[in-house]
Amino acid sequence: HYLEHMLFKGTTSLGTLDWNAEKQHLQKIRDLYEKLFDTKDEDERKKIFGEIDEANKLAAKYGIPNELDKLFKTFGFSGINAYTSTERTVYTVDIPKNRVEAWAAIESERFLNPVFRLFQTELETVYEEKNRAMDNPQRVMYEAYSQALYPGHPYSVPILGTMEHLKNPSLEKMYAFYDRYYRPNNMAIALAGDFDSAEMLELVKKHFSVWKPKELEPLPEFPIKAVEGVKRVNVEYEAEEAIIMGWQTVKNGHPDQDALELMDMLVDNSVAGILNLQLNQQQKVKASGTHPDFRNDAGAWQMWGSPKDGQTLEEVEGLLLGVVEMLKEGKFEQSDMDAIITDMEVRRKRSFESNGSRVRSMVTSFASYEDWSREVNKLERLKKLTKADVLHVAKKYLTEKRVVATRTKGKPEIPSIEKPEFTKIPIEPGRKSAFFDKVVSMPVSDIEPKWIAEGRDYEVREGPWGKLVAAKNPVHDLFTLSFTFDRGWSHEKELRYADTLWSLSGAGELSAEDFKKKLYALGSTMSFWVGEQNSGVTLSGLEKNYEETLELARKRFADPNVKPDDLKKMIAVELGRRKDNKTNPSSQQSALREWAQHGEESSYLKDLSNEELSNLDLSSLKELLGDVFDYRAQVSYTGLREADDVVASFAVEGRKYKKGHKYRPLRYVKAKKNKILFLHRDMVQSKVGMFSPDEKWNPRNWVDYKFYSQYMGGGMSAVLFQEVRESRALAYAVGGGYRAGSRSKDQNAVVGGLGTQADKTIEGTELVRDLLANLPAQESRFAEIKEAIEQVFRTSPLTYSQIPGAVFHWENAGIRRGDPRPDRMEAVLAYELEDLEEFAERFKDSGWIIYILGNKDRVDMDALAELGEIQMIELDDLYAY
Repeated sequence: HYLEHMLFKGTTSLGTLDWNAEKQHLQKIRDLYEKLFDTKDEDERKKIFGEIDEANKLAAKYGIPNELDKLFKTFGFSGINAYTSTERTVYTVDIPKNRVEAWAAIESERFLNPVFRLFQTELETVYEEKNRAMDNPQRVMYEAYSQALYPGHPYSVPILGTMEHLKNPSLEKMYAFYDRYYRPNNMAIALAGDFDSAEMLELVKKHFSVWKPKELEPLPEFPIKAVEGVKRVNVEYEAEEAIIMGWQTVKNGHPDQDALELMDMLVDNSVAGILNLQLNQQQKVKASGTHPDFRNDAGAWQMWGSPKDGQTLEEVEGLLLGVVEMLKEGKFEQSDMDAIITDMEVRRKRSFESNGSRVRSMVTSFASYEDWSREVNKLERLKKLTKADVLHVAKKYLTEKRVVATRTKGKPEIPSIEKPEFTKIPIEPGRKSAFFDKVVSMPVSDIEPKWIAEGRDYEVREGPWGKLVAAKNPVHDLFTLSFTFDRGWSHEKELRYADTLWSLSGAGELSAEDFKKKLYALGSTMSFWVGEQNSGVTLSGLEKNYEETLELARKRFADPNVKPDDLKKMIAVELGRRKDNKTNPSSQQSALREWAQHGEESSYLKDLSNEELSNLDLSSLKELLGDVFDYRAQVSYTGLREADDVVASFAVEGRKYKKGHKYRPLRYVKAKKNKILFLHRDMVQSKVGMFSPDEKWNPRNWVDYKFYSQYMGGGMSAVLFQEVRESRALAYAVGGGYRAGSRSKDQNAVVGGLGTQADKTIEGTELVRDLLANLPAQESRFAEIKEAIEQVFRTSPLTYSQIPGAVFHWENAGIRRGDPRPDRMEAVLAYELEDLEEFAERFKDSGWIIYILGNKDRVDMDALAELGEIQMIELDDLYAY
């Protein structure tokens, strides 16, 4: 994981002004970290850290932070990221087709001659990533589960490392790890896109043939200790209670893997599995699910659940085990297995529209040491499995030998970590390496941008029912049909719970269980969502099943089949969820943000009270559902049908369609002077957000909004990332920019935020606010941003599935003359740094509201008060219940 971070730091040619001058200082840093690794005395360690800091200052004279990201963005690359799991490290990027030569030159250099510069600040960044993990109740629980399931195996060690690991880094060990594993005979390049395969292969050979293979040391073997009996572990945390049960199964490539995967889908396919229908549909628990986990050394199958209010974890465990017994007793049919295959075929068609999905499939195959043909033929193998095959693996692996991990309510032990003292790294955006200039000067032909036009790329139809935007699907035989209504829960509070009741219902004579099985067998999906001011219905599936899917949707709204006690159970589950929300850090942070930005108009305060919730009436909820399709709608369609045929399928002749509610433009709480809202919670990090309200959305000022957001928060080479994370290591996650409204007359705001260790709260908060308020203008950085924005226009055409949504988005924003991107690109090309400075000038003296979820006992509250008047917030102030 360390190495993943360091492979973004450049090479002997990239990210440096003078490698020969820099390397002596980096070697000294490397030697000092080895000295630190062997030192236990705290005074001596502080002294060594001081020496590292001095050497770091000297090395910083030559380093160019995040030059790799700058180079990628100059070429219009996107999706620049990486991730580390137990058995692979993967680096990802989306490449414009005219820049594959540049990509190959950069990546060949990147992995051939890496230099682990700026290690000191990156190490502190990983600390922040660890802090964030320790504030995540799910990760805390899963770590305990993994340690119990795989004792003594590397699978039991968190990928982020332990605190002890983080305190004792070794650059020597990292270089040794790189030398051992980053070899061409241990690596793969997975490519998917619009290219000629033969030409691409020659390009890869040209640039990557300089990589030299090396005999790989045999992987160390770690025996998997079998779980004996029921092994229980528990963690305490201020969050909802939960349980995970895991059974050891098989490793990747084992003959039983396919049957186990099919078994998992029979239990939980999110719609019609045994668990979905027996537990979630019947509301016997608050939530539950399953997940198969196949790795190269071992595998597991896990079930999880969370209890309703008043329900014990032991009761949830019993219900989960009851599902296992139903599985082992064969309470499923061949038709259920056939439906799973249909669903998998539809999902594969849908996912393989995406280059990213195709690449991920190749990556998984490579990392699992399997032949590509095995992945390609997976569905054919699954089709041959029988009920007997599934019962065989269920009875073989789902025995009494299992791990049970629980999370109960209590105070966790929160470690105290001191903020390190080191000198910030100076960021000079104008720096460029010779390698940067060399790659940028490679000859290239610009990609002409592709705009969309009505009549060529999509069709529009209007009528009393609303407006349709339809685009043909040129890829496969799947359709998507979506209705969006101007009708939300801010006008009809009960609508958000009609939504929940609908998800539990059948249709007409079909029970919920039979309805969901029928829908699943068709390979169709159906969703109903309710937002603050609008709501919507989305149907998708095989085009041949379009009419039947639409008819099922109509029946479900017109005549929802609900069991007599479903509403009572639903209310009980929701009341319990509300209690848990008040203990969940992500819910607390979201409620605090809503209250800070919108005050009494917070979505959390506009919810039903507990009393109102308890008094919900079944007939009134059914009435709300019954007239959903009676409202005018924005209708999106992608598929094989003509626009007129789509209209004919849903529009009812002679019906008087209702108008939706008038849209209420978004408004922010005014910030006349700096104010700090603080909600106390015992945690490692402080979660900080801030905003300053600005003008109403103006389409003519789009270019200002875009440049400011990209300049300040547009990735690793933007101001906030560079100054907050790269230079000072004050946060793992930091962001900000200009939040423009999505509809005409919405108010805009400048926003920012970070998650930072408690004792860094003051410095981090003040820095982010000051950067947002005082744009650090720099011509070279501006030029990079301008080039990146232009390249997005050129290299990111709208796909057929994106077109209807884009057209309606533009219309809602007050743009009614077609595709606005040609005008926007023209404005981008004419935009100058002086224009951005003039736009940002308004933020210098603006008032800010800062909201913080954190531990008041670990933050210097007196120092915080210097940033603004502090108002301590009580949790009950944020919720309507």
